[in-house]
Amino acid sequence: MSMLKKIIAVGLSSLPMMAMAHPGHAHESSFWTGFSHPFTGLDHLMMAIAFGVLLWSATQRWKVAGFFGLAAAMIAGFVLGQLQVWPNVFAEYGIVLSLAVVATALLMKSNRIFAVATMLLASFHGVAHGNELGQSGHMLQLMLGMVSAMSIIYLIGLGLGAFTQKYLPQGRKIIAALAAILAVIGLA
Repeated sequence: MSMLKKIIAVGLSSLPMMAMAHPGHAHESSFWTGFSHPFTGLDHLMMAIAFGVLLWSATQRWKVAGFFGLAAAMIAGFVLGQLQVWPNVFAEYGIVLSLAVVATALLMKSNRIFAVATMLLASFHGVAHGNELGQSGHMLQLMLGMVSAMSIIYLIGLGLGAFTQKYLPQGRKIIAALAAILAVIGLA
């Protein structure tokens, strides 16, 4: 096997790790640990940004509902994860599903039913981190940090939605393609 093929093989085999595994899983619990964590993982970034882009074209009421729905789903998921209701593997598949659903919603230009489904599936992001980090103490600080960061990323997604609607006619499709790619990588 040539050196180039080896480099490509190693690169492709590390894609799932880059998509879902990211720093911030240290077993310390603080607001800043929780706050910084979503900014270090493509799964969090893509889901919250794509969700914001999705809801940009919705009515103002849906934008606000999306903001609070995302926060509530993350909190509920975190609590369920801390209680170890679902195994972490189940949560990881839920994260992949959340990316696939938001990608589908963006491609189908559906703002309601898929938006609700995406909000509910966002709970799996909370479940995964409740399982991983919920036993380390100071769960409330960690959870508030994560929810605050995800809310900021969602607001960035709303801004990106406004930008793409005005300047990039194919912007929704680009964001959808990125979310779908990340979902496929997550399955690997």
